[in-house]
Amino acid sequence: MRKFWNIADAAVYALLTRDGLDTWNYNCCTYVTAVGMHPKHYLIAVYHGTKSLENLHRHPHQSAVLHLLSPQQAPLIRVLGRQSGFAIDKHAKLQRGGHLANWRDYPVLKESAAWAELRSLGPLHGDAAFASLASGPTDHELWLWELVSTKLNSEEYLNTGTMRSLGILR
Repeated sequence: MRKFWNIADAAVYALLTRDGLDTWNYNCCTYVTAVGMHPKHYLIAVYHGTKSLENLHRHPHQSAVLHLLSPQQAPLIRVLGRQSGFAIDKHAKLQRGGHLANWRDYPVLKESAAWAELRSLGPLHGDAAFASLASGPTDHELWLWELVSTKLNSEEYLNTGTMRSLGILR
């Protein structure tokens, strides 16, 4: 039987961040939620020790793209979430595989259900507060984003239930 926190199937996303002017990284995310309507804000939990989090720390107010992944992109999870951006150049690997397109001057995953251009408002600096309230430090850092623009490509999106049925998640 599944646990309380994974009963509901969550959408699967990929966050595109940059380190400098032209070095891109993609990171799989499932802890993403809208937290405001006017203006539209999102919270994204970024895992500690990732290239994406390092990119955000180096350039905390960058613009980025949140991809809502499509079911046919499930095989990309091996690159987006199971390999480290410190070990491989995910952008180069995805480009060689023919998975990238250009949208608003960003190298986006072309089969995504949707893209959202976001502007970072920075981290919530809650680790110390969370650690004092919880049993210890958290494994993710929360970042607040403002929506800039979107493009819907399909209404079919990848979720954790589909990933479980494909054997990608337990």
